[in-house]
Amino acid sequence: MEFFFDKHTPKKQKEPYGKLASQQKMRLAMTFLHPLRPIINESWAKYGEGKKTKAFGQALRKVIQDAIEGNYPDQRIIPDRVLISMGTVPLSPITDVVRSEASLEVYFENQAHPMAKDGDEVTIIAYSPDLGIGAKNDQICSRKDGRIEVELPPQFEQGAFHAYLFFRDIKKNNFSKSYYLGYFEPLI
Repeated sequence: MEFFFDKHTPKKQKEPYGKLASQQKMRLAMTFLHPLRPIINESWAKYGEGKKTKAFGQALRKVIQDAIEGNYPDQRIIPDRVLISMGTVPLSPITDVVRSEASLEVYFENQAHPMAKDGDEVTIIAYSPDLGIGAKNDQICSRKDGRIEVELPPQFEQGAFHAYLFFRDIKKNNFSKSYYLGYFEPLI
């Protein structure tokens, strides 16, 4: 006779599918955002009620909701849906992005808008999850200039990277949503 039930046999516990999918989403989002944490803490501060951990948590939640695609175990981050900054400062329309061997140049329009000021600062973030490095422009450029050019660190000359752009007001407490400039392959 074959037993189909024995209360002394322990049950095999499988990890629930939903739990594994959620864990993978969290791992993907944390891996992508962690190097950008200093930028996120500053640019999401209003949405985190002034607390850095809440600011990062809000950005993390937004990535998990909007920027992860696919089904477990083939989930992946869609970088152009990631918002590394959030706010009400309006973005200027981007007209052109030019990458040379050692620099990245972005041209944008300075359209009139009640919330856009000529003195709003422009920030470019270059980020490579594969290389594990991120950088932002160190010179100040404003909306009225209509363009920004940044010298790329040597690591980005040989490696691929993602680039984002955002605006912030002169007081540095209001930000725009980030704009994904694209994924740039090495030119070598």
